Amino acid sequence: MSNSPLNEAKDNNGNINSFISTLWNRGFIVQEGKLNYVDILKLASEGKVPSCFGNNTNAPYAILTLPPAPNQDPSEGQKPPKDYDPDNPNNYPANINVILPGATFKLRPDEAIVLIGRTPPPAYYFSFRSYLGLTENKFEKDYSDAITTGNDYTGFYHMIFASLGDSLSNAGIWTANTPQGSDGSPFNSSTIIISSADKGVNQQVRDALGVAGYSSQIMNDDNIPMELVNMGLEKGKDTLLFVMRAQLWAQESIGDAYIKNVHKFFKVLRITPKIPFANQNPWPIPTLKIRETDTTEYKVVPNVVDDLDHLREEIIKKYSSPQYKHIDLATDKWSLEGYQAILQDVNALGDNSDALYLKTNNFQLASDDDFVIIYGINHEQTGKAILGQASFYGAELDNGVVGAFNTVEFSNSAAELFPDGYENAKYYYVFKMARKIVKDSIVAIPYSTGNPLGSAYGVDNNEDAFIGFRTYQDKETKVGPDLYDIIWDKAILFTKKKKFK
Repeated sequence: MSNSPLNEAKDNNGNINSFISTLWNRGFIVQEGKLNYVDILKLASEGKVPSCFGNNTNAPYAILTLPPAPNQDPSEGQKPPKDYDPDNPNNYPANINVILPGATFKLRPDEAIVLIGRTPPPAYYFSFRSYLGLTENKFEKDYSDAITTGNDYTGFYHMIFASLGDSLSNAGIWTANTPQGSDGSPFNSSTIIISSADKGVNQQVRDALGVAGYSSQIMNDDNIPMELVNMGLEKGKDTLLFVMRAQLWAQESIGDAYIKNVHKFFKVLRITPKIPFANQNPWPIPTLKIRETDTTEYKVVPNVVDDLDHLREEIIKKYSSPQYKHIDLATDKWSLEGYQAILQDVNALGDNSDALYLKTNNFQLASDDDFVIIYGINHEQTGKAILGQASFYGAELDNGVVGAFNTVEFSNSAAELFPDGYENAKYYYVFKMARKIVKDSIVAIPYSTGNPLGSAYGVDNNEDAFIGFRTYQDKETKVGPDLYDIIWDKAILFTKKKKFK
């Protein structure tokens, strides 16, 4: 490794060119795609996306964009594929643009996507995963509450955005520093990701990579299960997405430089057989890692019922006054996991099996004096997470506008609400989200109207909002904790009574 904090994906030894040449010689068409940093709040502010899909405001994202397949019409903003004949009546319809041109793409069952590059710099978390993006509307079903798109030419679709298996994360990804997923630092390290639906094309890609000098010990599979995805380029076939995400950089400036220039750190290739495979050898549906363990927070945290009641009472005593009323917000599961979302035909909002997602019911801030107190168990202290996070969302766009990594930023923050020296206080956190900044531990809620960054970067008063919670990677299982292994996070809304406004 270079001593530089960041190393771009450069083809100094000609490996990438050798890989591409080998594929061409073996009967494949190779086209270059791109891994792109995405600011979803910016796109929503510009009216370019219909939703922010429950974005984590503290976590940057990158998405893959692909060129059209051979003999596929380009979508608006795309260059045509290799050897494209616009007058060919047998061309396949263009992809539907959602997020960016080429971000929601179709694949033939015998195609593959290969990413060759370097993993992010040190962070609490990073991952890569393919998703079912848009799927065709079902016969005579009402999609008035769904995100829909399409026309007679492309077909009519709705958004599913459901993960197709466990993610490739820093906990287990194969890299030069962690060959075959061994112990070590997986950051800023060479890696290869092969996304495919067919075992045969996967093996041919691996063989070509080996010829080009790449080690199989850094190759990772991102498998697409054909049983859950309607593969193909024809009208009505499913579209896919591919997402990279990261959480809480060790050095923010280095992390930001990486993610905002992530296209420099990965070479992305779309690989298509010139002659379609006569026989398919599909991957099975990936078996998901088990979330549930025998270690629950009910067992880990002593006296938890009384302590949570005590914490709630102390919060109310601290913040209540004759001018305010308080409302305990209800917490529940936020979204379905990918497979279930596909079968239930609902939007999973880009779920990730490395996290557990919870949310409160909707509420409104009626004035600038209203605020929310967020509290609960510090899941990192119990071992059920490496990281916990809470964000403030607008309900209309599912736009996360501000948040906090409560396990890091507000560790031991509830101690003042327990008796001095109380040993179990370490298991709890508490913080405030409000418009006004005073001496308390506060996360400021930005406005939508007049926001210099754009309207989707904030939520105004008298608009539906909610608090979303993410709990990342049980330390034992290395995936998101089970829904019932943790004690759910809580929130209380304090709203000023009308006669005092």
